[in-house]
Amino acid sequence: MTDEKPKPKNYIPLAIKISNANKNIGAIAKDRNNVYQKYAFQSEAAIKAAVQRVIWENQFAIIPKFEILEREQQKTQKGGINNFVYVQGTFTITDGVETIVGTMPGAGSDTGEKAVQKACTSAQKYFYKQLFNITDKDEDPDAQDSSSSGGYVNRDNRKPVKPNTGNSQSLRNYQINYKGQMVPMYIVVKHASEGNQEAKDFANTLQGKDMDVFKQLAKEGITS
Repeated sequence: MTDEKPKPKNYIPLAIKISNANKNIGAIAKDRNNVYQKYAFQSEAAIKAAVQRVIWENQFAIIPKFEILEREQQKTQKGGINNFVYVQGTFTITDGVETIVGTMPGAGSDTGEKAVQKACTSAQKYFYKQLFNITDKDEDPDAQDSSSSGGYVNRDNRKPVKPNTGNSQSLRNYQINYKGQMVPMYIVVKHASEGNQEAKDFANTLQGKDMDVFKQLAKEGITS
């Protein structure tokens, strides 16, 4: 959805500002490691720092809002409680003149009180990755990746590279019947990597293509 007000002279359209930010943000390095699944992943801090830099330079803002869709609790084998939360994130992109609104779902689990925050983080992180086409790695081996300190790579001076033909998006879209409902497989990977015993047990029952997708998601660090 888009909205707009009267435009000042020499106004740069919001879509072009987003496109410029998209071009300049570069690939973000995998700066964290998951000990359980033994894979590297991009942290929330690294993605937010890189995004904040380019949206500031291109003079627009992204305002998040989250709605809780569902909550549930499950007992762990040790008698504890694991909280699961599913949210819908709404993200308002605006430069004060034009406005674009996008949405992204998110899921999070925690044995404490952080399930809501994790679900919101998942939605925001994945929305940023889709909006700015943030890659897990840089195809150009001579280039320098963005860092969690807020640095980013300007792609303008890079040598042309072949487009990434990986199947990360199809992996993210792969769904399975988990706890009685169809959910993306990456949610199972996320829960298992966070130590949820039910998710671990469920993963051990996977076979064939389901197991292949689970392993590939874990290997690539795709949990959102």
